[in-house]
Amino acid sequence: MKRLCFSIAAAVAATALIALVAGVPGSGDDGVIRIGHTGTPHLAPLFVAVEQGIFEDNGLRVELKRFGSTSDAGYALLAGRVDVAFLEPSRSFRLLNEHDEAGVKIAGTVNFDFGATLVVREDLNIRLGDLEGMTVAAGSRHCILLSQFKHDAQRHGVDAGKINFVYTAFETMLPALEAGQVDAILTRASYALLAQAEGHKILYQNWDVVPGDACCPAYLAQVEYFMLVKDLEPRYVRGMDAALREASERPPEDSRNAIMKHTQFPLGLQQGFPVARYLVIGQELKQELGDWVWTGN
Repeated sequence: MKRLCFSIAAAVAATALIALVAGVPGSGDDGVIRIGHTGTPHLAPLFVAVEQGIFEDNGLRVELKRFGSTSDAGYALLAGRVDVAFLEPSRSFRLLNEHDEAGVKIAGTVNFDFGATLVVREDLNIRLGDLEGMTVAAGSRHCILLSQFKHDAQRHGVDAGKINFVYTAFETMLPALEAGQVDAILTRASYALLAQAEGHKILYQNWDVVPGDACCPAYLAQVEYFMLVKDLEPRYVRGMDAALREASERPPEDSRNAIMKHTQFPLGLQQGFPVARYLVIGQELKQELGDWVWTGN
């Protein structure tokens, strides 16, 4: 157990004791907010806020702690080893369901533009017309990405009815492509960025697709990460929110350079893609999340 230094003044000592019990800020008594992440290129606002001193400008001292998976970051949040963690929606929901009395709340989102993207396995040298007879993973039979792709394929003379579509969750598509179980994946742009980094090739993109179906609900489709907090004083949460929103307004090249520095993700692969932005939780999403949303109370 860490040794604690208390002020002589009784009032200050009482305040320090309350802060210790509450666990704020920073998993200890040094005033540092510890932030768990996995080093993904989709956390541009976080890296920009660190690089450009935006957290300090908002009165925060932060320390980034990198984990091998978002599950590890989530368990570190539960254990009090970090105060903030960025998790994908699916893992966030699992954590919140399984530990609904732990005091974890969703305080914000990191969003990435939607975009329909077809990624072809790296060992295949094909064009759009060569997809007939091949196996392509899609989100669901009625996914808006698939509907848009079929429409665009038809305009290019491709019979999408001759493509063997299989259906799986977006997060399992890249592993399936890596394993050679499918020849291509029809996925969101954020996953396509990661796939490109593994050497796979983009064959088709459409940035005009608007989410809004059961597969890609409008209120959630562009959310890549939730910012989860636990036992963090409202002023620190508000400071995090302000800093990340400010970082999201910086020029895209600032984001790309910060991403490269913190993740070693090459600048060249980032070109042609947007950068992620931090957003407050919108009203529709707030209604869906209910009591999971941080309110400051």
